[in-house]
Amino acid sequence: MDVAKLRIIAGAGAVFFGFAGTTALTIAGVLALIPVMGLLWATVTVACILMAIACICTVVFLKPGKSTEEELDQFENATADMLAELPFDTIASLVEKRPIAAATMALAAGYFVVSNPDQAVKGLQKIIDELI
Repeated sequence: MDVAKLRIIAGAGAVFFGFAGTTALTIAGVLALIPVMGLLWATVTVACILMAIACICTVVFLKPGKSTEEELDQFENATADMLAELPFDTIASLVEKRPIAAATMALAAGYFVVSNPDQAVKGLQKIIDELI
C-alpha cells in the first residue's frame, strides 16, 4: 500500500479513536463526579470544562501570526512562482485525460502552498511526475 494511503487511513483512525476517547473520558468524568454533585451538575461541569478547552483551542488556532496582507502577499508570490514553472500544455492535457487526478492535484497544490510555500514547487513536481 502507498505511504499516502496509509497516512490517510491513519488520520481517519486517529479522528475516530480521538472522538471515542473523548467520549469515554467525558462519561468517566461524569460518573466520577456523580457522587459529589449529582448527575445534572456533573454533566454540566464536564460539559463546561470541555467547552472551555474547545474555546482555548479555537483561540490558539485562530491567533494570527502575521498580518493578513503579509500572508496574502506570500500566497500570491508562491502561486505565481509555481505557475510560472509549469507548462500550461501539460496541465491542459492532464485535466483532459484525468479530471479527478487534476482536481486532487489542485487540492494538493493548495495544501502545499499554504502549509509550506518554500517547498511547494518540489512537492508539486513530484506529484506531476507521478501523474504523468
